[in-house]
Amino acid sequence: MRSKNYIILLIALFAVVASSCKKDKDDSDSTIVYSTSTTNALVSSFNLQANTNVLANLDSVHFTVDPIRNQIYNVDSLPVGTNVSALLTKLSFKSSVGVVKYYLTYSKNGVVQRDTITYSSSSTDSLNFTGTAVLEVNSYDGTVTRRYDIHVNVHQTEPDTLSWPMTARRNLPGAADDNLAQRTVRRGDMLACLLQTANDYRLSLTSDPASSWTTTTLSLGFEPDVNSFAASDNAYYLLDTAGGLCTSADGISWTTTGVHWLRIIGGYGDRVLGITADENPLLDEYPRRESFTAVTVPADFPVSDLSQLVLSEHKWTVSPQAVMVGGTLADGTVGHKTWGYDGNTWACINSENDTLPALRGVTLVSYYTYDVSTTSYKATQQPTWLVMGGFNADGSANRTTYMSRNQGITWSKASNTLQWPDHLPSVGNAQAIIVSKTTSASHAPRRVSQPVTEWETPYIYLFGGYNAQGVLLNNVWCGVINRLAYKPTY
Repeated sequence: MRSKNYIILLIALFAVVASSCKKDKDDSDSTIVYSTSTTNALVSSFNLQANTNVLANLDSVHFTVDPIRNQIYNVDSLPVGTNVSALLTKLSFKSSVGVVKYYLTYSKNGVVQRDTITYSSSSTDSLNFTGTAVLEVNSYDGTVTRRYDIHVNVHQTEPDTLSWPMTARRNLPGAADDNLAQRTVRRGDMLACLLQTANDYRLSLTSDPASSWTTTTLSLGFEPDVNSFAASDNAYYLLDTAGGLCTSADGISWTTTGVHWLRIIGGYGDRVLGITADENPLLDEYPRRESFTAVTVPADFPVSDLSQLVLSEHKWTVSPQAVMVGGTLADGTVGHKTWGYDGNTWACINSENDTLPALRGVTLVSYYTYDVSTTSYKATQQPTWLVMGGFNADGSANRTTYMSRNQGITWSKASNTLQWPDHLPSVGNAQAIIVSKTTSASHAPRRVSQPVTEWETPYIYLFGGYNAQGVLLNNVWCGVINRLAYKPTY
């Protein structure tokens, strides 16, 4: 019995000695686990050490550790031009580990370099992350090794630039050599482009403006005002040159409604909004609801050169808000106001002291911009209205883009990254339509992420418009904020 007690005492003593040896080379509080489990070589966090010579708040940049794919990367890429050739890191682990090494391959002065650097928490050896980087972690007992691919992502292009590539420019669908007028609208998933040439009228339809269009030469039976072309959820609308409102279910066969308007404003749900041709013009709708009452057009309400009527939904409204900006008033002056429609009532929604200048024929877009944290460099998407192009009150072309993040209540000049590039022509009364296109990983800007192969990217398609002399421009431009085309990360 006494010898058995001695054996138990020896076993307990051995356990105490063993527990006193549970010390990691870099973390004395870690716990050694002797096992073949791969968790013994898991990295729990990866960070860069502070270096203001490289970037402010570099140590606040968040890195994702993916133990499934064995990758470590920063979802929010560092600014363009950030130098990642000499960085220090800080690691932590799930449990005590053995030897930890970096294997780096990069080019220096045209010569391929390969470095092997052993990591310790007090290491002063800088790491070059401009090429490939592999982190090798060995478990404390040497039975398990894990290797992580490390990517310190740096933007290769300015992420918040609204790009309009020259290579993406196309002619208007159905265009001839003598195009006179054009207007493009969206109805559901279909885009419809009505084009007037010197000899005929052509309607082109597509669900993908980057692909092919189906073009039909129309026999209308009346002379249309092409620039009045509009669509509701279930019909197309046109004014004839006498102001008669015509409608069509397919854009091919048209009938008159018996209504006469001065102007079509745009579609809203299952109806179209407009201004009557009465001696005292009214704000009208077609078809009229039983509860509808037409009201007199306010003196500061635009009657021509209107922007598109653009719909959006946000947390402050119970129904979609329709917005339009600028335009020419009945007395011939050019307005600077933003008008909103909530399904029942029109109202001026921008403040009296708003800085938006008087503009006519502008292009209005409901899109996105980003706020980028100066601490973590995390980008937060913000719904944003953009006003582009058109003409100033003196007739000169407007080449300044304005933005609003509060649904048009206040406007400010947009950042330089959102301004029109020099190769985009000055144009008024162009139509902008947002089309989400499927982007594939093989065509996306380089950025490390989860294995997503396809995703939706919202592109701005800019159709036609007229120069200062009233000549139709035979252009379809495609624009996107670079960041929106980046491969999604999770």
